[in-house]
Amino acid sequence: MTEYIAQCLHANDDEIRAYRVGDHAFLSTYVGGRSASVALEADDARTFARGILALADEVDGGEAKPEPEEDTRPKVGDRVIVVEDDPNGLTGKFVGLVGTLTKDDGGPYVPYLVKFGDGSHGDVDGQWYCRRVEKVADETASPSAAAITFPTREEHLHHARELLGANPYSAHDLMRLADYLAGEGA
Repeated sequence: MTEYIAQCLHANDDEIRAYRVGDHAFLSTYVGGRSASVALEADDARTFARGILALADEVDGGEAKPEPEEDTRPKVGDRVIVVEDDPNGLTGKFVGLVGTLTKDDGGPYVPYLVKFGDGSHGDVDGQWYCRRVEKVADETASPSAAAITFPTREEHLHHARELLGANPYSAHDLMRLADYLAGEGA
């Protein structure tokens, strides 16, 4: 049975309930320990509901407040899997690793500090700042394949060119830096 309950702001035990009884909309009130009820035809219930909406519009100008968005961002202490680590340092080294979120500075670049173990910062058994992580229920979970992003060779080349700037380096130097940025096996 579908039931709607309106609780009084000032008296916790006072309320109005609306529900269906047969072919009628039924309203029950509980005020000060006493109850009363009203059975309405469907059209009369709609008219009453429109009247309540008009009254609410009169109170606040008709501004419906948006539903709060669900916060899907992992919280400090959550077990997370790294989807994208720092794209400018040790790229790809931590992707797919599961750790504990120890800090979230809320920034857009690499907001999440993930701890994987007691090792040093930058070691796979240590901790690292990451761009994107997903909360996991257990250590066997893995992110969706579409969620994991690895920079392409072209992105590494563009990044290498940005790092080299206007310096007169050769294409060979550019390729070596891009390979270095990509890590082993690029």
